[in-house]
Amino acid sequence: MRTGALTYLLLLVFFFLPDIRAQGPPVAVRGELDLRGYTFRTRGPVELRGAFEFYWNQMLNPAVEGDSGEMIYVTVPGSWHKLRKEHPEVTRHGFATYRLLIRLPDNVDAVALRIEDVYSASAFFLNGKAIEYLGFPGVNKYQTVIGYSEPLIISPVTDRNLDLIVRVSNFENRLSGIVGGLTLGMPEQMESLRQRELHRGHFLMGAFLIIGIYFLGLFLIRSEEYRLHFAILCFLMVFRLVIILEPPVMESLNLSGLTAARMDFLNIYLFAPFFILMIRALFPIEFPGWVFRTALWASVLFIVLVLVTPISLFSHTVTFFFGFFILLSMAFLYVMVMAWIRGRSHAPAFAIGLFILFLGTLNDMLNETDLIDTPYIFQYAMFIYLVVYAFIFADKSNRLHQKSMRLAREVEEVRNNLEELVDKRTTELQSVSKQLEKQKKKLEASNRGLVDAMNARNRLFAIIGHDVRAPIGYIKQALEMIVENREMPSGEKEEMLRMVTSSAAITYNLLDNLLVWGRSQTGRLKANPVKFKLKPLIDESLELVSIGIRDKKLKVEVYVSEEHYVEADRDQMYVVIRNLLSNAIKFTPEKGHIFISSKRQKGEVIISVRDTGIGIPDVIKNKLLGPEAYLSTKGTQGERGSGLGLKICNEIMQSNYGWMRIESESGAGSTVILGIKSGRK
Repeated sequence: MRTGALTYLLLLVFFFLPDIRAQGPPVAVRGELDLRGYTFRTRGPVELRGAFEFYWNQMLNPAVEGDSGEMIYVTVPGSWHKLRKEHPEVTRHGFATYRLLIRLPDNVDAVALRIEDVYSASAFFLNGKAIEYLGFPGVNKYQTVIGYSEPLIISPVTDRNLDLIVRVSNFENRLSGIVGGLTLGMPEQMESLRQRELHRGHFLMGAFLIIGIYFLGLFLIRSEEYRLHFAILCFLMVFRLVIILEPPVMESLNLSGLTAARMDFLNIYLFAPFFILMIRALFPIEFPGWVFRTALWASVLFIVLVLVTPISLFSHTVTFFFGFFILLSMAFLYVMVMAWIRGRSHAPAFAIGLFILFLGTLNDMLNETDLIDTPYIFQYAMFIYLVVYAFIFADKSNRLHQKSMRLAREVEEVRNNLEELVDKRTTELQSVSKQLEKQKKKLEASNRGLVDAMNARNRLFAIIGHDVRAPIGYIKQALEMIVENREMPSGEKEEMLRMVTSSAAITYNLLDNLLVWGRSQTGRLKANPVKFKLKPLIDESLELVSIGIRDKKLKVEVYVSEEHYVEADRDQMYVVIRNLLSNAIKFTPEKGHIFISSKRQKGEVIISVRDTGIGIPDVIKNKLLGPEAYLSTKGTQGERGSGLGLKICNEIMQSNYGWMRIESESGAGSTVILGIKSGRK
């Protein structure tokens, strides 16, 4: 089976790789390519390579016969900056004209010209007639319009001698000139060759797309990260083929040359992070963490450079990316070797697939850096790697199926003797279950008690640390200033003492609340109801908070009858009224109003404390009296609170067999209504 799979892979390689010609093609010599003895119909198209005439910093006019200037020879295909050693005046950036005289054989009435990788703007002329513009070649950076495309140009022939002139400008890219080569042939041959390339590309695109969707579906069913990464790699490969083959869908986008170049580089660089993530997901133990993080961030850096920098900068990153690719390949090799040594499943097959992919990528990277001139084969190497990976996945699935079948047989054997075992074990489990249920209830009750105790302790520490400490600290600082500055003006001293008194009242109120709250948490909040007059209690509470009322210039209106008596714990009701007044002062802006009223209704005294303050949003109002709610909100002047006040009021009212209700809307003030047993005299 393994031998057959290997044979199949080799057949795929020979099917997809371009044809290898037994006989070498003719080469241009000193600006002339002699094809008079060349038979296109039997030998096929010919690549225009060899020594072209080269006119540096000159734009020859093809319409003017004999128009030429200082000329040297340059090897095509290849970047013109390689001439710099012998001709220092030739720089990477500039403009030039290529010229080649092609002597055709007889019986050729039309030719087709295939253009590949001319950087970075060019114009093509045949016998003085313009046949194609890729962008617009100018004499400076601002006149030049970048254009990248690989068109097939068909032109009739009326002369046996073809004068091919190519103007090229490059002021941005790392490569310059005719780098990818030109191919000349009969129109029907070139069209057929183009169709074969498209058919191969469409086949590969379909394969990558189907497998990518398949692995994406597997990821959605079972979220294993390597499946997602592999699916993304397949989709990137589809996009890569679209860029290379330039089918009509790509040409219809009418992208600018700069955008096309950016997309090309971005597509290449995006492979790196997803390969890194996939290998990490497959071999997390063998892939060192620091190597993974370093490689991932380095690959992201290359992508960012392509996105944010001009082509004059990011086109030079390919050389550094090539070095990064070599280092990354060494890291992958280390991971594969370690996985092989540790006996990880299918590690040898992974290593073989990655090695094939490495060779294909190395070939294309060397092509991109203009070090070799060979066909691009990354897509075929990727396809072989994909087939290897599919074989691995199929083998894994087969092993899992065999394992599941074995488990199914074991389950069948157990099921045959299951009834006797179930009857015996059921009786035992029922007894144990009852005991466990009792223990569970005890543990849950104990756990709730512990949680409540922990929450109460944490809440107490938080209040003491923030809400009690702040006013006491202010009192301490104010008294120190009064003692140390004996010559302080009397008005300033009185203001300081007034603020000390206010802070002391706040602290006293908070400590009183803490004591009441502490008793409620331990279940010792018990009421001692007595009959007492309501109006004096209201007056005492107003006296305690009078400083806050004066500071904010609030107007308080009291509509409490002298005839209203209540039956409740007077000290606890004092805490309730005091807290409600403190809240009304806290959340009412300057010159606001507070209304206190009472009425008798159905054996109860209904007490209402209403303010014209900022109100309470519904989201907060619904949580204020909840069992776990301790909501502290700053007042209109930044006054702090503990979040205990309303909760304590509610607990006190319940312990006195009363009730409490809050009515409020955000921005429309608040009304707290109390109902307590009437102590009618």
